Amino acid sequence: MRTLQADLKVRLYVLIAVFLLAPGLSGQNAPAFEVASIKRSPDAPFSFPGLMLQPGGRATTPGTNVRQLVLVAYGLQDLQLLGGPSWMASDLYTIDARAGAGATRASVRLMLKALLAERFQLAAHTEQRELPAFSLVLANRDGKLGPRLRRSGPECAPIQTPPGIPPPPPPPPGPGPDFTPVQAQDPLGPTCGYISFPGWISGRRLTMGHFITALTQLTRRPVVDETGLTGEFDLDVTFMPDQPVTLNGAPAPPALAQSDRPSLLPALQEDLGLKLEARRRTVDVLVIDRIERPSGN
Repeated sequence: MRTLQADLKVRLYVLIAVFLLAPGLSGQNAPAFEVASIKRSPDAPFSFPGLMLQPGGRATTPGTNVRQLVLVAYGLQDLQLLGGPSWMASDLYTIDARAGAGATRASVRLMLKALLAERFQLAAHTEQRELPAFSLVLANRDGKLGPRLRRSGPECAPIQTPPGIPPPPPPPPGPGPDFTPVQAQDPLGPTCGYISFPGWISGRRLTMGHFITALTQLTRRPVVDETGLTGEFDLDVTFMPDQPVTLNGAPAPPALAQSDRPSLLPALQEDLGLKLEARRRTVDVLVIDRIERPSGN
């Protein structure tokens, strides 16, 4: 009797596996856009790092490169995406899609995955790679913070811009004030603003989670928070950029060159009382196996 039951269980598992792996069945219930228009847009006025989800379920972008779309669909940092042709990062596309009422950031990401597979013929696989990384730790044994890292107050303090550099302009007009940005990571804040120029960072009401995201982008290495600091902080740090700084192709003003400043790692310790320690960490990465430019609509 037990042998018969065991045999029936094995057959049931085999049937389930065949059903799940059968072509056309595994993705049968995967969410997809109701309709989507994709157009090459070399003259897009700016590059938006994701999609804009409007009330009613319309998902659009005025111009986004395909590499960014893959990062959004899979929720990755740039360093976690490997392979693919160079046009993925250079070609801009406008997208106008219908996600349906009730669409959320999570469901739009799944729909974007399906769109990339269908229209761009994206095929990829995940691997684990050991990569150079950093741990963000307190630099002082007594836990003392640097002079430019302080607990946020009840009111938003003004962002500091480099001398002679005007504050950044407001974001370009979107489809309306109520759109929800669908980006690689859901926005956790900050609620009081953040700017980053080469060699200059100023942020208000940042958590350490916000800051390590910025450091990951800046260092192009995974950064793990091991400071033990909780809550929100105001911070300012200036440093000598690794490469010559230009603005719109012209040499940057002296205020941005920061020739009298140390490089990033010692500047973090001097300004913030924080330190980046080199590590190696195993990181999940997505490897592009195949991707093609989409055919015209």
